Amino acid sequence: MRLNQNLKYFPFHIKMYDLCTFINEATGQFVPIVQHILLPFENMKYFNSKPKPLEDKSVPDTLVALKLAKKHFDTQVIKDRIIKESIDALTMFYGANSASLSFPELVVPTCVVLRKFRKLTSNNAYRKTVGSFLDLIKRNEDYVVAERAQIAEKCLRDPAKLH
Repeated sequence: MRLNQNLKYFPFHIKMYDLCTFINEATGQFVPIVQHILLPFENMKYFNSKPKPLEDKSVPDTLVALKLAKKHFDTQVIKDRIIKESIDALTMFYGANSASLSFPELVVPTCVVLRKFRKLTSNNAYRKTVGSFLDLIKRNEDYVVAERAQIAEKCLRDPAKLH
């Protein structure tokens, strides 16, 4: 994922995010991939630029593509797809880690980046999508904080008692 962080390889990166999330969920071992998933949200110049018109109607699905073609890269369809699939990848990752006691601390960097993106983007659909995702994260964060406050013994000598 770090070899080439260009957005034209985003379909390949999405497959890698899903695989890392699956490994995280299946083994219970934390795999830190959020900084890679948030990479498109830090590229504000790309999302605020004027999109090119779509020349042909056959934009390949990201399930079968590994790279975005140059003629499709700056179109509105691809920009929308990148935002939607990044939010989906974040949802899957945080869904796999939603029961963790460290969830409130885990989402802090994501919330900072997404709030900045929501503030600086010029597209209202992106603002609405990111805002609803932030609300979802906030609800789960509040739930975990409330559950964490009910734990009687706060020491970490026996982590099995904390679950």
